[in-house]
Amino acid sequence: MLLLRSRINSFNFLNSKLIISILVLFLLVFPKGGIKIAGIPLTWGYLLLGFFSLVALLRIPIFVSRDRIFAFLCIVPFQVFSVLTMSINGINQLGATVSFYTTFFFLPFVFFILFSKNIETLDSNFFFKIFKKGVLWISIYGIFLFITKQVTGKFLEIPLLTVNLGDWGELEGKHIDRGVVFKLISTYNNGNIFGVCLLILLPLYCCLESSSLRKFIVKFSLFLTFSRTVWFGLLFHELCYSKISNKNLKRWLTTIFITLGTFSVCIAAIMSYYGFAINFLTDTNLGGRNHSLNSLTTIGLFSKEPFSQICEIVYAGIVISFGWLGLPLFLFGMGAPLLYQVLSRRLTFIHKSIALGLFNYLFVATSDGAILFLPTMAFYWFLLSLLHRKELSYSSESRAIQNEHHLDSQRPSH
Repeated sequence: MLLLRSRINSFNFLNSKLIISILVLFLLVFPKGGIKIAGIPLTWGYLLLGFFSLVALLRIPIFVSRDRIFAFLCIVPFQVFSVLTMSINGINQLGATVSFYTTFFFLPFVFFILFSKNIETLDSNFFFKIFKKGVLWISIYGIFLFITKQVTGKFLEIPLLTVNLGDWGELEGKHIDRGVVFKLISTYNNGNIFGVCLLILLPLYCCLESSSLRKFIVKFSLFLTFSRTVWFGLLFHELCYSKISNKNLKRWLTTIFITLGTFSVCIAAIMSYYGFAINFLTDTNLGGRNHSLNSLTTIGLFSKEPFSQICEIVYAGIVISFGWLGLPLFLFGMGAPLLYQVLSRRLTFIHKSIALGLFNYLFVATSDGAILFLPTMAFYWFLLSLLHRKELSYSSESRAIQNEHHLDSQRPSH
């Protein structure tokens, strides 16, 4: 037993290239692969996280950085308040409740506490290399699947890998039908979930990737989600990313005009080709979500309803499920660790890119944050923990990009 514990304590599994590759494969590339038990999805990626969490628990001692302790403590008030609310009001849906506890209890504990040392010593050069490949792959596969569906009328499904065994043959029923076209879903089985997750990862990908063609492919896959939330999220990203990557005022303004022009042309072309009217962008019904906003007027400081879900508009869903008092606690838990890192130290460009991905999520959560759906919050909590790392190494390609941004910062603005 002592020998086994000694080996576990000396095994830094996130420094193993094989383990990093496996986690990226089943959390990023094939996040929906798995099975369902009693309607609850058990995916390979989350099962692997659970296994490695058990391994981490056996290590003595567990080293946690001070900043990550602070980040974890920020979510504790919301955890306590949500447990008390559910204990008093009860629950309506077991699956959503399991997802809630996974999202706000298991994942923050794993990435801020159990994996703190692993993330500090993560082989970032190797991780960034396979991260780029993973993001590009899901984008290319998504475009391929989108075209295949239109040509053949069927989705290519690989059960246990690209689709959960419990969802095999049921993809068309997952709110991805736009009438004349099905949304791009890639291996995420849902256009909104794919889009939201990719928006979290997009700034980091753009920071690391030097190829304009590859970046265009990734962004084009977001256009084909036919999700207004994703489209506006992409516009938000483009405007913010151009700001943090261009210190020269003239270059920044030029980039904004080019971005707005390109964005408008792409949206107009896609909508025209598929016959969408302009009111597709100005839908006052918010895609059927306005009932969530209308119900806010009947909610008090505390919720009296059994917990059933957090609806698409995340902030409204928090109020509906936990009352108005739950919203500031939620915002503090999600946003305080992010703002602390942004305001308390001088961030490198890669840190700024990670931070922007998290802000991208907080922005799209005003419309459709897919907060209880795999693997959205796994990406959020991991990147928030990675943001707390003081230093991140670069490959030679990434250093060239970083040097370019450094030169921009040295040029005088006008």
